[in-house]
Amino acid sequence: MRIRTHTNPLSCIKHFEKLDAVSVFSKFNGKIDFEVGFGQSSFIINHALENNDQLVVGIDVRKKTVDLMQERVNQNNIKNIYLTHGNGSVCLAEMFENESLDNIFIFHPDPWRKARHHKRRLINQDFLAIVQTKLKKDGKVYVSTDVDFLWLEIVQTFDANAKFTRFEDSEFWTNYYQTRWNEISKEKNRQTFFATFCLKNKF
Repeated sequence: MRIRTHTNPLSCIKHFEKLDAVSVFSKFNGKIDFEVGFGQSSFIINHALENNDQLVVGIDVRKKTVDLMQERVNQNNIKNIYLTHGNGSVCLAEMFENESLDNIFIFHPDPWRKARHHKRRLINQDFLAIVQTKLKKDGKVYVSTDVDFLWLEIVQTFDANAKFTRFEDSEFWTNYYQTRWNEISKEKNRQTFFATFCLKNKF
């Protein structure tokens, strides 16, 4: 099945009901992680298996991608993953209660290289304004890309926001970060940039 690499998230008009975590995952322990744009990566599956007492939510703008990942989830009988499709920003704003997320993962977001498409890029101050309301205190955002100019923009966006600070988390990036795009970057000898940004204590 061919899946388009680039899909305009702004063209995806869909709204979301509030997530009832207990009804989705009966063994819910109060922890929720959210991956935006999981694509064809195995990270979300591995992360859910390694943290089988918490809920892992994933969204992708491509319905075919979500359907394929749901098949893998069903085949592996994984109960603590909830998948949906649509615009990641809208999902974040509408689906989750404030201060309900422990971690947000954004790996290799679409760089939208053409100038007229820059407005489609995920990480901007409007997005961070939503993020900071949905993360728990000291919640974290994990970001990676192999596009140097996009990485510079991402870092500048976080640095310009007083609510976030860099967090040293080499263990995650060394031992747990495994994505399809990262493997492609290695094969093509492209440097991957990554960082963890922590929401400063709200109190």
